[in-house]
Amino acid sequence: IHATHTHTGGPAVDIKEPSETFTPVPEYTAFVGKMVGDCGILAYQRLQNATAKAAKKDVYGVSFIRNYKMKDGRILMNPGWQNPDIIEPFGTLDPELSALFFYGEDEKPIGALVNFAMHHDCVSAKTHCTKYCSDYSGIMAEELKKTFGPDFVMVMVNGCCGNVNHFDLSKSFNEFFAELPYLRVGKRLADEVRDLYAKAEPIEMAAVGGKKVVVEIERRKISEEEVEEFKRMVEKYPNPLDAPGGVGDPDSDGSKRRRAMGVFKFIKLPDKLPMTLQALRIGGCRFYAVCGETYSDFGIYMKEHSPLPFSMVAELANGGDGCYVPTREAFGTTLYEAQIPSSKLVPDAGYIMADCVLELAKEIMEETK
Repeated sequence: IHATHTHTGGPAVDIKEPSETFTPVPEYTAFVGKMVGDCGILAYQRLQNATAKAAKKDVYGVSFIRNYKMKDGRILMNPGWQNPDIIEPFGTLDPELSALFFYGEDEKPIGALVNFAMHHDCVSAKTHCTKYCSDYSGIMAEELKKTFGPDFVMVMVNGCCGNVNHFDLSKSFNEFFAELPYLRVGKRLADEVRDLYAKAEPIEMAAVGGKKVVVEIERRKISEEEVEEFKRMVEKYPNPLDAPGGVGDPDSDGSKRRRAMGVFKFIKLPDKLPMTLQALRIGGCRFYAVCGETYSDFGIYMKEHSPLPFSMVAELANGGDGCYVPTREAFGTTLYEAQIPSSKLVPDAGYIMADCVLELAKEIMEETK
């Protein structure tokens, strides 16, 4: 079970009480649950013999590392359009787009699993958080139906993209938003998937297997002094919108006030948090599933060490905590993803999860020879 993490999706989280940023809608949550169940029932009823082909390529100019090393030594997230103080990105981009196409006995394409690592937050600032939108993967699905027919089903598998978004800071604001980003990205990736379809090669489908484990990973620690500072922020700014500064500057009152309620929940968590990890094999294709908003570096690592050449990686899978999972180098910086409560786990968490799913993959290979 995997979340694409669309920023403008419906209120599907099962939260009982309203918060500063979320209003629960039980009717919608129930509706989504029934729709998910219907998908499984329909899939079972429509089972048919199929074959598969796969292809992958690197796609550039769509996704970008959102954190940057600056001339003054700081590491900043999205530091501004054409900022002359940017030195280079902080992190490694995973540009790989891969697709596993399925075909019926008549050789007609039925659908595809598509894997790409980028945040689903491409809806323009004018509509962000005010309208529902399936973002760029929804546009991809619509575009591919135009080519392969109305029954073609594209399933998006969002890769490790905790530090990746769509902002090309080398452009000016007006140049970048000349076309709505989610439309531009969706159409571009649909074109790239069409290109992969023309190049796809058959893969072996006989061996199928999977393993899933729950690993408890240590929670980070926070001092009583820090907690007291967050309490003072709440007293000083009863309305969090009154506090100056934002998430880009974690030392600002605004950032601390917005983090405060999450910190109070964080300190009540157990010392270890359960994270569900999974490896799947469909013939010559390997799938890895980890928890949290994981840095792209880990997706690259898992694919590079995979026992099969064609692999897909999914973050935010199978529950677990939805916190950010940065690399060790990010800890100690002022990056949003490395601050409590955005980041809840110890610095080794991403490495533990990546090595665990790779070990599961080896076990599956032995059992499905």
